[in-house]
Amino acid sequence: MAALSDLSRDIAGILERAAVGIVRVDARRGRPATGIVWGNNLVLTAEHVIEHDDAIQVSAGGTAVKASVAGRDPGTDLALLKTDGLTAAPLARAASAEVRIGHLVLAVGRTSELQVTLGIVSGLSGAFRSWRGGETERLIQTTAELLPGFSGGPLLDGDGRVIGINSWNFGRGVTRAIPIETAATVAENLQTHGRIRRAYLGLGAQPVRLGEALRSQLGQESGLLVVTVEAGGPAAKAGLMQGDTLVKVDGDPVRQLDELFGKLRGLDVGSTHRFGVVRGGELKDVSVSVGERSS
Repeated sequence: MAALSDLSRDIAGILERAAVGIVRVDARRGRPATGIVWGNNLVLTAEHVIEHDDAIQVSAGGTAVKASVAGRDPGTDLALLKTDGLTAAPLARAASAEVRIGHLVLAVGRTSELQVTLGIVSGLSGAFRSWRGGETERLIQTTAELLPGFSGGPLLDGDGRVIGINSWNFGRGVTRAIPIETAATVAENLQTHGRIRRAYLGLGAQPVRLGEALRSQLGQESGLLVVTVEAGGPAAKAGLMQGDTLVKVDGDPVRQLDELFGKLRGLDVGSTHRFGVVRGGELKDVSVSVGERSS
């Protein structure tokens, strides 16, 4: 049983070292949540736990400070809080790309005293849409139970480093965490802009099978038929029309809506891109400057 005793001591040591960087967040009546120290006077937590923007309190180790929302993103269920006088140091982080199925992980929360559950990485998912409409490109699934108030808390690896931010929003009974790289990108944008700037075209489309000649020419079976174009939107300004068929973005094929959405997630607002369009049976390129999707 020596190995189990060693593991127990290791887990206790990890929590002791991490405790200073894990805080309680009070932003909804009677239901505290968890957050992690992100930087100087900054705390990262789950967006869905912020119900009262004007009465947020962050506490740990017997000390409580006021906080305000620096930015929030329902899409990834993340919110960045600006605190008044928080002096704790951020937790160490590790690349989630190093995570493997079967690795031991700890889910940690602080609703009063520190709490922890132990599990393993049970899966690594691709793009995921939550029941509240949130969307992310990748999630870490684990068997570490999320106790009440654990949303916004860290998922730690075996060395006590943060590899993800836990959120009940993406699970509803299944523990899932936003990878730390995604969290870092979102936090940077929230600190700079107060929101996530997402690319927007202003059109509606549906998959359509291409004619035989186009299938042979393009090497793809389908494209996206433009069924609506928003007046004054980026697509309309670029000259895209109802009845056009989108087949490429910057030379990459778009055959299904998921491929178009995936391309848009990687585009910067205001940047210009080459859209391959079939119009009247002919292939042509249209330059589109993408806009910003309203929240």
